[in-house]
Amino acid sequence: MDNDSNLNIKPSDITTIILTYNEEKHIERCLLSIKDTVKRIIVIDSFSTDNTLNILKRHNVEILQNKFINQSKQFNWGLENINIKTNWILRLDADEVLTKPLIKKISENLDSYSSDISGITINRQLIFLGKKINFGGMFPHKTLRIWRNGKGKCENTWVDEHIIVDGKTAHIKEDIIDENLNNLKWWINKHKSYATREAINFLLMKENSKNNSLKINDLPQFSKKKLKLKFYYNFPPILRPIFLFLYSYFLRLGFLDSWQGLIFHFLQGFWYRILVDLNILKLQKKIKEKNLTLKQVVNFKYGYDI
Repeated sequence: MDNDSNLNIKPSDITTIILTYNEEKHIERCLLSIKDTVKRIIVIDSFSTDNTLNILKRHNVEILQNKFINQSKQFNWGLENINIKTNWILRLDADEVLTKPLIKKISENLDSYSSDISGITINRQLIFLGKKINFGGMFPHKTLRIWRNGKGKCENTWVDEHIIVDGKTAHIKEDIIDENLNNLKWWINKHKSYATREAINFLLMKENSKNNSLKINDLPQFSKKKLKLKFYYNFPPILRPIFLFLYSYFLRLGFLDSWQGLIFHFLQGFWYRILVDLNILKLQKKIKEKNLTLKQVVNFKYGYDI
């Protein structure tokens, strides 16, 4: 995060919502980056077993707890159960911080937006193993994180969730810093879980598309997600992760991100995508062999109620 001196900015009319589960390494850093910037901070915790709750209690934040199913359901549960009175809402992950230039822009611009602006996108800067990942299509990554109260909600998805807003959006060309301090083993285990959820999500969207309840062009605001569904998944399983890695690492210059970039682009663009494909194939095989629905297989194999 920026090391400039304090900005002496009064809190903006924002409620920040943060989801936590065992975030003792990150949560204080996150809170310190926003404590003087927003009017209200609400943490929705999924029954952490580490020191997260003790850290939260040392700060002036409100704590709610709810059983975790996925990020989308958890976040929307918060929107439905919190009496938010500020004009704006900010979504922030526990391992993220706001940069001071971003804080300054929010403070200067928030009250000046016309009423037809419902959401604000900002850039997310990923730091992986201490290195900013600037290539391979990773930066600048626009993400909608601030929206007018009552004008937005989290899309109903099992992975890669975004905020959907009713209205136009504006962009602030400053950064949220996403730097997870856990080790590589933790990152790998986390993405094994993500791969399962992404496989479920893909098959659900494919099923919905067949039932004419969802069309690719109906997906709001998310060009990368549209491209993934429209083009990436038209390539053969297992081969498409190879193409994606070659594309991001060489054509999109991922090799310029040094040795950390090699590890990141290989894991994110190849290894993770292979896991997703393997999970898709396993689920499809179970559905066919057992003559079950996707919902039945997912509930039996993973205990998820979709």
